[in-house]
Amino acid sequence: MPQEHEIVKLDEQNEPEYMEIIIKAFHDSPQIPALIEKPERTEIIIRNLIKLYKKTGSIKIFGIKKDDTLICVGLCIDSDSKPGFFRTISFGFSLLMTLGYKGVHQLWTYNKNKPKYDKKCLELIFYGTQLMFQQKGYGRSMLNFLYDYAKKNGYGGVTGVTNTSRPAFHFYMRDGWIVDREFKIDKYTICWVRRIV
Repeated sequence: MPQEHEIVKLDEQNEPEYMEIIIKAFHDSPQIPALIEKPERTEIIIRNLIKLYKKTGSIKIFGIKKDDTLICVGLCIDSDSKPGFFRTISFGFSLLMTLGYKGVHQLWTYNKNKPKYDKKCLELIFYGTQLMFQQKGYGRSMLNFLYDYAKKNGYGGVTGVTNTSRPAFHFYMRDGWIVDREFKIDKYTICWVRRIV
């Protein structure tokens, strides 16, 4: 079990800290097949994706702090967030410039296969723990916090998308998530998963 820590809501002032954790986590374990082939593009994609949803007001960022050091981050949006036509086009163009047509097609495939839910869910977009604090229960503490947050705020569950070849998929399955939709991108099996709260 993790030692004493607190989970706090993060804001723009914490951006350098939380971005460092998220970028490192997704560089080392990318979920999008195009980023598996081009991990050096991870930071650009993450920054552009956050920018896409920022103006919707639906981004919620939580962190675990231990001795005033941020060690774990969970970044979520409302599952029904719609960034708007022009922002989506702008993001698509930046994606095309960064990962090419293949990357655009893969993210479109993710979105096309996103399940529709009767009740709004808390969608976990990015999730990561500093390397030296992994395997100590902090990630599970963050997930438990998100389950409670979702339940208290009227969400139907916590959702996310994961690549079955990545450790995150097995972690979610052990924690009681279910697979809502499975699809293929290249040689990879991708799943939309959900934890009902």
